[in-house]
Amino acid sequence: MANTRFQKTPLHYLQYLALKVFCVLFRLIPYRMAVGIGRAATGSVRFVMPKRFERSVSDIQKAFPKKSPEECRQIAVESWRNMGAIFAEFIKLTGMKPEEFKKHSRIIGAEKMLNAQNNTGGIIHIGHFTNWEAFGLAGAVYGVDKAVLAQRVDNPYIDEETNRLRNIFTGRTFYSNHEDKPFFACMRWLKKKKMLGILFDQNTVAGEMWIPFMGRTAAFSPITALLSIKMQVPVFPVRVWREKDGAIVSEVMDPLYPPAEYSMDNVRQFTKKLVGYYEDWLRTDPASWLWAHNRWKREAEGNAYLEAHPEERV
Repeated sequence: MANTRFQKTPLHYLQYLALKVFCVLFRLIPYRMAVGIGRAATGSVRFVMPKRFERSVSDIQKAFPKKSPEECRQIAVESWRNMGAIFAEFIKLTGMKPEEFKKHSRIIGAEKMLNAQNNTGGIIHIGHFTNWEAFGLAGAVYGVDKAVLAQRVDNPYIDEETNRLRNIFTGRTFYSNHEDKPFFACMRWLKKKKMLGILFDQNTVAGEMWIPFMGRTAAFSPITALLSIKMQVPVFPVRVWREKDGAIVSEVMDPLYPPAEYSMDNVRQFTKKLVGYYEDWLRTDPASWLWAHNRWKREAEGNAYLEAHPEERV
């Protein structure tokens, strides 16, 4: 039976039209108003999806056992509101000229990526914090020749529109769940001494490594560590946050250099080191992370696997 997952349907088109209407409306209103409406909208979605919201609260409680139930619930509410802020900021930023854009989203340490491109190339290590899409746009505005490895969404119309906006200032996208052999597409890109952005803090369904994350076993893709070691390119962690005035700031940290030799143990250890950045950022600002995602969906499977293969524990 043919795979129909990414085929276009009339329902997909109606969803796409609804998205376009929201985009037009958000473009017509002031920036802060758009962000406020977005925050209120997704914050209210928790009443429509109570089971998913309560799972977010439960995950926060397990990650931060010393926090009170009320503190954990407030973190979850703020995280859900942040999803709407991301959408509104993304729509508004993609309609701006570079000079105006930099008033709302800026990069600290962009020169580190600019020095690496056409020299060594490199991998951008970022997670689903604050507004990762704003960093992607900002990188292009600052002159970084980058591609991103992303997951394609099921609605092809929305996926095409999102990809168009994501690369509106230049850039390209590789799909981890749709392209033929995306690992090799990424290798070819890095061979050109360019920058590649990867987010791997979401659950993976294949080719995983089991790494402790906030005290619980989680499935992580090893692709960042694999590419870095195989290609011997540095990894640049990027932390994103908002200032009090709403401006989005992305800080490019000093590069991490991979082990000189390839081995699965080196891949595991390097992946664990990268996961450590996610944990540090999470502890600093837990509400900025995408808690709506079922990050520990395969925890029991991972625990059983590590019980049978203790040599793979890190």
